[in-house]
Amino acid sequence: MLSLYIAETYAIIIYMLGIFVNIHPIKRTPPSLPEDKKLLPTVDVFIPTYNEPIDIIRTTLIACKQIKYPQDKLNIFLLDDGGTLQKRNDPDPEKRAKAWQRYETLKNLAKELKINYITREKNEHAKAGNLNNALWLTSEGYSDSDTKGSEWYFCGLPPQKGGDLIVILDCDHVPTSDFLEKTVGFFLKDEKLFLVQTPHFFINPTPIERNLGTYAEAPGENEMFYSEIHRGLDFWNSSFFCGSGAVLRRKYLEEAGGFSGKTITEDAETSLTLHSKGYTSAYLRKPLICGLSPETFDDFITQRSRWTQGMIQILMLKNPFKQKGLKWYQKLCYTNNCIFWFFGLARVIFIFAPLFYLFFSLRVYNVSIEQILSYAIPHLICSLNISNYLYGKARHPFFSEVFETAQSFFLLMPTIGAILNPKAPTFKVTPKGVSLKESVVNRRVLIFYVLLALCILGIYAGVNKWIYSPLERGAVAVCISWTVFNLSMIIACIGALYELRQIRRFHRISTKEQALLIIPDKLKSFKANIIDISLGGLALTVEDKDFVPEINTKIEIVTWNSYGEEFRFLTVVKRFNIEEKLITLGVSFHESTEESKIVKYIYGDSGRWENFWESRERARGIVSGFLYLLKTGFIAMGRNMKGLIKFLFSEIKNYKKLGVLWKGYGFLK
Repeated sequence: MLSLYIAETYAIIIYMLGIFVNIHPIKRTPPSLPEDKKLLPTVDVFIPTYNEPIDIIRTTLIACKQIKYPQDKLNIFLLDDGGTLQKRNDPDPEKRAKAWQRYETLKNLAKELKINYITREKNEHAKAGNLNNALWLTSEGYSDSDTKGSEWYFCGLPPQKGGDLIVILDCDHVPTSDFLEKTVGFFLKDEKLFLVQTPHFFINPTPIERNLGTYAEAPGENEMFYSEIHRGLDFWNSSFFCGSGAVLRRKYLEEAGGFSGKTITEDAETSLTLHSKGYTSAYLRKPLICGLSPETFDDFITQRSRWTQGMIQILMLKNPFKQKGLKWYQKLCYTNNCIFWFFGLARVIFIFAPLFYLFFSLRVYNVSIEQILSYAIPHLICSLNISNYLYGKARHPFFSEVFETAQSFFLLMPTIGAILNPKAPTFKVTPKGVSLKESVVNRRVLIFYVLLALCILGIYAGVNKWIYSPLERGAVAVCISWTVFNLSMIIACIGALYELRQIRRFHRISTKEQALLIIPDKLKSFKANIIDISLGGLALTVEDKDFVPEINTKIEIVTWNSYGEEFRFLTVVKRFNIEEKLITLGVSFHESTEESKIVKYIYGDSGRWENFWESRERARGIVSGFLYLLKTGFIAMGRNMKGLIKFLFSEIKNYKKLGVLWKGYGFLK
């Protein structure tokens, strides 16, 4: 099969490029800033927004105001693409009203927080266009033609135009207070540096992690890239802009004509342009922002489809090997970044290839059992161990296979579409802050139930071949084993597509911090441990028999961040649970507590995010990793099947026609 040959060749190339990229990952230490503040560069913070919830934007803006940096050198800009003149003049009255409401709300929010508000005339070139509009509007000597129709509202005196550095933050990416303290120093050391990228840390799990229940026990889906791969790219001076959590030098951006907008991944494309001009980049592996992952699997696929199409666009329209200014190793790194996103095509072929042999005797693997034991098994063992050595702490064995298999079928059409017409893809914003009132079976799971049945039938057909075709037992053994492996991944995918409900207004994140509880009425204090935090409140444990909690009583909590800064909060007891000597307490912040104080405590401490990240860096053995994933997959699939049966019986009970049960179950949607 030519398709299998191509897929295997692709897999070998990706494997070898992965080893090359990660041959020597580097871990940078932030340079100290000069004591003389006059030597510090001016900084503009750009926060683009489109349709995200206002409360998410508000939190980010408050945190930006708390960044430690000389205030006369720091300007913050909210870039509103949801309140453009184009949207406020929309022919649809409902859309027009929403745009006006958003425009007024965000403008008033900017006025309240004393930051700059910018919107523009038309929604051209999506995020890149929004950023470029602000770039030219805030540049010295800009032309009105560059920013025609833009609106800029500022509080107090107009900020000094043309900040030396530009920070890009997605509106759901909340910065820590030391963001600039940890990043600006790099630019003072290297005049040719155009970028410092920081990792994207997420307070909530991806839908796959949440639905499988692996978030607390295994590294996050994005951690392999931000913990290991990006450090490897940094060694080759190929660390690239990831759209947010980054600092860029303005003069090099202006020299390149602003943010690139030829593709829908303006971040990586901009980096490619600036690297080809001979400028350098740096990656700081320290979480300095906290963002939100997509809440639902559909939103997750929307995000990954954009990344897939954007990187394929770069490969097709701005082929790294045709960029004259790039070094040979940078060309390899960028090519690896681009072709990785063909994994959807390869995964689909790897799932169907053994089935074609088991069902139709289409020879896909011509080998004897002796050859399997001599070549295939040693190669498999070596490659698994090398991968586990390179990425084991950031990605447990076989988790990549689950993540990629879960996405592969739904990235097929975006991948093929971008190959056939690379100029066609358009930018789609990933929805954030979506809630699920109840657990549901995602309609996309149908394809995996079909694959589950095909794999089981394929194994049955393989057993028959083993019995009745003894001369083919080598190929039969390989294809049965291959199908069993695919089956285990499909089981996990079925579990991942049972969407567990998410009704919390604020996401909680686990932590381990000391605190002191003070009962105002009784003048007593008790030692406690904070076990999770959110903007809404805290969860604590107390081991003191004299502590007797009561619902709705007020408690003052004293705690400290990793810098030793003290925080005092008045809280209200909302729930508690007593198990032997351990009391678990849930409290909410009292309504009198300043919002800025809560934001500073929850989001301002980069040490907390770093501790959480490192707490999950636990490597697993290959066998134990596979068994853990199999166990997790079976449990989650059980939930999915139970939910599906419940749904079917509910439909039948309501006397709905059988055809309605399948309505909307198109996986190519």
